Amino acid sequence: MSHRPVVFTLSFLLTFALLLPGAALVNSDSTSTYRAFRLGESAADVAKQAGTPASGTRSTATRPNRVEELDWRTTLYPVSTSGASKPDSVRQILFRFYNGSLFEMDVTYDRDQTSGLTDTDMTEALSAIYGPASAPVSKEISFDSGFPGNVRAIAQWGGPQSLLSLVGFPYGDGFGVVVSSPADQTAARLALLESDRLDLAEAPQKELDRQAKRMADAQASDEKSRSLNKPGFRP
Repeated sequence: MSHRPVVFTLSFLLTFALLLPGAALVNSDSTSTYRAFRLGESAADVAKQAGTPASGTRSTATRPNRVEELDWRTTLYPVSTSGASKPDSVRQILFRFYNGSLFEMDVTYDRDQTSGLTDTDMTEALSAIYGPASAPVSKEISFDSGFPGNVRAIAQWGGPQSLLSLVGFPYGDGFGVVVSSPADQTAARLALLESDRLDLAEAPQKELDRQAKRMADAQASDEKSRSLNKPGFRP
């Protein structure tokens, strides 16, 4: 007996479980877009679409180039699910910006919504949107993101301009998706490394400056106390 109809039904239902609760993927042939979010958008535009305050954007590097992050959790800023039969399958998206432009989205799916699903199930669901998947270049990827440690690269779509990767978390703890601009991703990581290098190189001088300031502040405080206490002091 053939099981192909069952597989098709699973893929069909899984696609809607992943995509229907929130805004649908825009331009399904483009791996630069996930739901209503597109690589290259500003932090303000992303925050507006996500319904989260833009003030929540935090800097991870300010020089030589700016790298920022914005964390969106559906439990705090839920997307409208009117008409949807299931809660949103996305638990969290970490948006990352390079010089003000969105270059990476780290999507974490809700563990309950993907419980029991296999790598094949998840690949089929995304393939229904993005087309046939290709094998990842590396089976294990270390992302400097909100993901729990190193993740398994399961499948990928796209190419040099934009890349969407399906990943599995350690110990069978669910799945996620990384949508990125590889060129900007590399540039951002180099910027973070250079920022760390500059901080390390300047740390000794900064510590000397802090000590000098503490001494100057203490001296100023003593001088103020002296000017107040000396005239009225009686031995």
